[in-house]
Amino acid sequence: MDELELRMEDTPNPNAKRYVCNRTVQEGSKGRFFTEASAGGEPLVDLLFEIEGVSGVMLLSSSITVNKEAAAEWDGLTARAEDAIRRYLLS
Repeated sequence: MDELELRMEDTPNPNAKRYVCNRTVQEGSKGRFFTEASAGGEPLVDLLFEIEGVSGVMLLSSSITVNKEAAAEWDGLTARAEDAIRRYLLS
């Protein structure tokens, strides 16, 4: 398998960052999760909601968008989100 490539992109929403990768994240339809309870056991979403300040996750075929609470700061949160995504995709 190719080496994992993951890059973070800004979005028009200052409370959202998109992580684009060279792996399939989700097959089929989009997954939007606005609460931890709505994750329904989706492992990557569960990992991201464990990070303090994460308020939502959207999965597409090759990207993950992470939303933060308005009061949360991106400093530190982005590294923790990237680490969780890498651990999931490399497992």
